[in-house]
Amino acid sequence: MRVLFHLLAWLPLSVLQFLGAFAGWALWVSGSSRKRVALRNISRCMPELSADEQRRIARASLSHEFCTYLETARVWLGPARSVQEAVRQWRGIEVFERALAKGRGVILLTLHQGTFEAVAIPMSARYPMAGLYKPQKGAINELSVRGRCRFGGRMEVAEAGVRKAALPLLAKGVGVYYMPDHDPPRGGGLFAPFMGVPAHTATLVAKLVRLSGAPVVFLFGERLPRARGYIAHFFDAPAEIYDRDPVAATTAMNQGLERCVRACPEQYWWGYKRFRRRPPGEPDFYK
Repeated sequence: MRVLFHLLAWLPLSVLQFLGAFAGWALWVSGSSRKRVALRNISRCMPELSADEQRRIARASLSHEFCTYLETARVWLGPARSVQEAVRQWRGIEVFERALAKGRGVILLTLHQGTFEAVAIPMSARYPMAGLYKPQKGAINELSVRGRCRFGGRMEVAEAGVRKAALPLLAKGVGVYYMPDHDPPRGGGLFAPFMGVPAHTATLVAKLVRLSGAPVVFLFGERLPRARGYIAHFFDAPAEIYDRDPVAATTAMNQGLERCVRACPEQYWWGYKRFRRRPPGEPDFYK
């Protein structure tokens, strides 16, 4: 694994993205379960699109997902200057800077779309940034921590819980990077609409906002065509995310995530079973 990552890290971005596109194409033509999940998700989340457009987005999504896997080695271990210069634009960075200036830290929310680490990791060269993680087995853990800290960022172990790890960092004025677009364990979430579909959604962010008073900013990284690099997009969270009602706050968080997806739908990871858990009485979403 270590040797493979070092080899991938020094390949040109164009080669990595070609390999990612090929892997996505292979998954598509093989009729994999990830293709079926992507088509199902898009048909329910974006029914206004034609069937052809839904298929185009689903197919592109698989390629973008594999591009992210392959680019990760480059972001963690590749030439530092090249990694930093790959972020061509920082659109809305003033939103993050205003939030950081309040001195209560920033809850920086992103999602499995485009190239999240390729824009977040270089940020740590300019701003106090921290990520939370649970240790993994083998070389991947050491590589990931080293890569994510390479420009001055911090990685904090969250084995005792993300909330306990995040609150001290926010109190110190640090930007804490978190991805809430997943199905949390039973008891850790509630159902809130996402792209028009009830989704079991983590309430962690609502709790962090209430306990820390930290502002929330959304970020996603857009992958430019023909290996021309990336664009980092920042925007303020909906005002309702600061509501003390966890349902209102979690619904607002999903609205922010939906804004990211709709800005660049072909780069969202539609192959993930986001709607696996259903409200009581609802049938299996993926049958």
